[in-house]
Amino acid sequence: MSATISNDDTVFTREPAGSQPPALPQRPHQQLYSPQQQLCSPQRQLYQPQQWTDPSQSMSSLSAGLDFADSHQSLLPRRESLGAPRAESGAPQTEFSAREMVSTADDRPPTTERIPEFVLDIPAGVRCATHHPGGTIVGSVVVTVTKPTKATRIRLTFLGQQRVYVREPTQAPLTPHTNVDHTMFDKQLVLWGRALSDGDAAQDTLLPGTLRVPFSIRMPRVNYPATLKRDKVGRIRYLVWATLERPGTFVDHTLTTHKEELCFEPTVYPQRVPEALHIGHTISGKPDSTTAHVAVEVTGCILHMPAVAGDRVMYQLEARTRLDHNRADADDTRQTDAVQCIIRFMRVYVVERLRARALIRGREQMQTTRTDIHAVTLVSDASKPPRISNSTNIYSSSGYLRLPLDMCPFDSKQLKRMYELRVECDVVDKSSLLDKVTRHKSTYAMRLPLDVCTVAPDDCDPLLMQVEPDSLLPPHHKAASEPALLVGGWELEQSFVKWDKFNPTWVELARKRSAD
Repeated sequence: MSATISNDDTVFTREPAGSQPPALPQRPHQQLYSPQQQLCSPQRQLYQPQQWTDPSQSMSSLSAGLDFADSHQSLLPRRESLGAPRAESGAPQTEFSAREMVSTADDRPPTTERIPEFVLDIPAGVRCATHHPGGTIVGSVVVTVTKPTKATRIRLTFLGQQRVYVREPTQAPLTPHTNVDHTMFDKQLVLWGRALSDGDAAQDTLLPGTLRVPFSIRMPRVNYPATLKRDKVGRIRYLVWATLERPGTFVDHTLTTHKEELCFEPTVYPQRVPEALHIGHTISGKPDSTTAHVAVEVTGCILHMPAVAGDRVMYQLEARTRLDHNRADADDTRQTDAVQCIIRFMRVYVVERLRARALIRGREQMQTTRTDIHAVTLVSDASKPPRISNSTNIYSSSGYLRLPLDMCPFDSKQLKRMYELRVECDVVDKSSLLDKVTRHKSTYAMRLPLDVCTVAPDDCDPLLMQVEPDSLLPPHHKAASEPALLVGGWELEQSFVKWDKFNPTWVELARKRSAD
């Protein structure tokens, strides 16, 4: 016996036990939408079940549904799910897709800004590289407008500037620093639009689209100072940026790109044939120290000078303590104490010396600053473990000293950078080693000039070393050459892409909008 149950318009029949139940019918809209997606049906009647038989006839209703889906993202999962019904596994795929059905929505602009993009595009290999005299810097300026825009010009600026901090000549202990700026060059080039001599009255129109204008900067064979930044000492920088000038009602509108800072380094040739630097110096003690009667005698040599930045320099040094005869009498009883003073450690520092010059109130002022850029503790040649320090009055060491790679001397109009070696010896009394409270230590230091070049002497012609260095690559303040700015100058050509859905900027802004 079977029973019949009615539920709305569908009739279900209960079969006897043991028989196979028939498959339950499903409504067409239940196959297409999840329970969350059914929320849009009572509010806006966007579809009817029979409309999905032919997707081409439901374009208008689907577009309205997509507009509602954009404003209710929390209710609808993704736009692609509102397309044609998914086919069952094994069923043939339909030729229509949701992305093809909503292609008309891609024609809408992703932004309403007049100038959504104005950037200075310099390749990463050029932006991160170190440039030298005679090199070329390339890049391009990209501007995108969505509407016809009146503009005067697009201008490129390349600026080289120095700044030094010098104290004023007063007797006050805390004298503030004075900033003195000097412009090495300020070059400008019009990439698009009217020339600078035409003034701001002449105007052109930028059509909707993306305009890319390449440029190149050719550095002259002149030694400009290296890029530098030292707090309260000085700063040297090279900046390049672009400016878009537009006319206004009362004042002109100016749009500026990010100022890109480039790294520059001069080329320094060796001034003589490599030779050894012999050392023979006696360091006297400080008058107010407990070892004032003790002197340290340093002897040795440093091979292969001038040195190349980043290379190894071979050294051989020896230091010994003795009685300072200039401060002790012949019958001084402290002669035996000089033998008791031993050299515990020996260190070598690579020092950067910057000399700043500036004209303040009609008087030229100079200020010298020394900064330690590299330090090495020399290992003793004595036959003992390296962790145990020296316990005699003689300290000898030999080996190699690695110089920093970014060393580059230069002589500019306001700044001059040189290098030197500082040798320090720690001298202590042997009798006070056991007592940490009464232990006395004195530091003896001496300075040696360090000649550094950026071109290896083996790569230079010996005849060039006999020529005056300024005749090869003169400093910028002794030469009249300046950088040259050109439109183009490399393989990239000027291009224009109209403002539509195939524009690269259009696609990028559409991706950002969909991601947000």
